[in-house]
Amino acid sequence: MGRRAIEVLKEFLGLANKVAIVTGAGSGIGLSISRVLVQAGVRVAIVDRDRVAGEKAAEELRGNTESAKAFYADISKENEVDRMVAAVEKEMGPVDILVNNAGINIRKKAVEFDLSEWKEVLNINLTGTFITSRAVAKGMIARRSGRIVNISSVASAIGLVDRAPYCASKGGVSQLTKVLAIEWAPYGITVNAIGPGYMNTPLIANLLNEPGFQDMVRSQVPLGRVGETEDLHGIILVLCSKAGAYITGQTIYIDGGWSIW
Repeated sequence: MGRRAIEVLKEFLGLANKVAIVTGAGSGIGLSISRVLVQAGVRVAIVDRDRVAGEKAAEELRGNTESAKAFYADISKENEVDRMVAAVEKEMGPVDILVNNAGINIRKKAVEFDLSEWKEVLNINLTGTFITSRAVAKGMIARRSGRIVNISSVASAIGLVDRAPYCASKGGVSQLTKVLAIEWAPYGITVNAIGPGYMNTPLIANLLNEPGFQDMVRSQVPLGRVGETEDLHGIILVLCSKAGAYITGQTIYIDGGWSIW
């Protein structure tokens, strides 16, 4: 794409100099989303509970600019989230965009889960999304403007064996998205979710080489492949920008067609 075309696209999206928080941005989907937002002119707060990964990601993205900066927070802890949001607003300015990406998964049979493991998955994937959304929305409500994108999963629509807390948490994220969209619409805030299928990230690295995994993907995913994080870039840009101003309360599945069965 030529430089002029890129400038026209940036103008259409209206994202230049916006400030975004992306959680779990030290690697995988969060880092990829942060990268495309920076390319669109957004200044991104890279939030991760792994300080080293967060700093490395921010250094990679900012280059010689101030387009990315690392912040630490465990999103399941209210005090850490409040501190992080205050720090971002002080150092980077009011937050225009929030991408709730941070999440974990533990795979085992439902009867084998310890209650502590169940709580850990829900505390990060669901409660953490709520805590962070609430903290950022306070400023958005005052300014009567904002974009929130939650990373849900195809697992919010279909059941997956060995993933009871993960599926429950992601189903909760999609439902939470609807409620927040209704409550915050009067303030000019849109709240949407993206439901990825399997994405080629470190989170599923151990699955990619398991016997039968690729055959399962080809049989259940109409497009016949695992997704790449770049497959999420288009919808992220739409939902975070003025191009998505009339979209709210939706979970949009980017899953190669898996959820349509």
